[in-house]
Amino acid sequence: MNWKIISAVFIALTIIFAGAFIGVYYMDSSAIARDKTQLEVNDARELSTEHWNQIAIENSSIIMQQYAGNATLHWIGGPLNGTYHGTSAINTTWNKFFTAWQAVWFYASTSTTNNPVVTINGNTATVTANFVQFIVQNSATHAFQYINTTYRIEYYNEGHSSTGPVNYMIINETFHITGAGNISSLQ
Repeated sequence: MNWKIISAVFIALTIIFAGAFIGVYYMDSSAIARDKTQLEVNDARELSTEHWNQIAIENSSIIMQQYAGNATLHWIGGPLNGTYHGTSAINTTWNKFFTAWQAVWFYASTSTTNNPVVTINGNTATVTANFVQFIVQNSATHAFQYINTTYRIEYYNEGHSSTGPVNYMIINETFHITGAGNISSLQ
């Protein structure tokens, strides 16, 4: 038997199998990275919807659990216009908002032009919504009003690891009022 031929075949097969293994490994790694990013996008989108739901049910204790200790809330427009740093100031702001309104409902557009968009950059996820509408009932007059906003929530993944769960906390939020007014009738 010719050992040179057997050795050459063995080396060739080793190279082929090693190349195939490396190719499969890299394809799996990129698929896993894509899947992980999509999971993070879904998590951030779900968290933003939960946040708006908590605003609608006026539950400041649950809302405040979503903020990192050093978070900032930028409120643009209306009587609460200002920048609020830290959970104490943010909690006070939300409680003022809840005191003004007897009831709150929210609607986030799902149209292709206004659908909330999520971007992931390292440990940060940003949700940007061109249209989030709150329908509110005035505590004093009981009149219904609308508040149209553009909304931006920046989350930081405090539990980021290659295998660990995502632990997003709000670090920066912008509540930008783009329109408001009375609702004459509800249909």
